[in-house]
Formats: sequence, structure tokens, C-alpha cells
Amino acid sequence: MLVSMKDMLQHALRDGYAVGQFNINNLEWVGAVLSTAQQCRSPVILGVSGGTVKHMLGLKCIHDIVVNAMEYLHIDVPVALHLDHGTSREACEAAITSRLQFHYV
Repeated sequence: MLVSMKDMLQHALRDGYAVGQFNINNLEWVGAVLSTAQQCRSPVILGVSGGTVKHMLGLKCIHDIVVNAMEYLHIDVPVALHLDHGTSREACEAAITSRLQFHYV
């Protein structure tokens, strides 16, 4: 399930564990990171760089790939999306206001 990174990290702080953030660069990485998180029963943060946003055809496409991969792979651990190193104010604002659950940049 896609969740707010704030909620995810507050839970981790309260319960004393860390959450890994892994940059995804293509569909194969999405599947590998999600499958590993599920196998470990660990929440995970999926990060994307500005370059990845271009390479993977935009924030909406990335969001949809992640959601579909989670469904296909039966992922039930918490997952958060993160624009890692936004390259401009506009890119950061687009991520936050997109309603695609990129809550943090």
C-alpha cells in the first residue's frame, strides 16, 4: 500500500527501526526493490531522481508502474514515493501537488 513517508517514518521512530530508501531507475528495479521489501516484511521508500522522471516518462507513469507492480507482486508492506534531489523548484512543486503520492522531495 502506498503511504505517507511522514507516517511511515513516525512509526519507525516510535518502534525503533530504520526504513531503507532505494532509488528506482527502471521497471526491473521497481520489481526487485518491492519483492525484496515484501520478502523482508519491511516498509520501503522508492526514490526517483529528475533523470529517472524523464527516463520513465514522468511522475504519473512512475506512480502507475509502482501501483501496478505492487498489485501484480501482491505487495502489502508500506511503500512511499520520494522525489530524490529535485532539480528545480518547479519539479518539486509538481511532485508535491501532483496527487500521485510523492509527498516529499
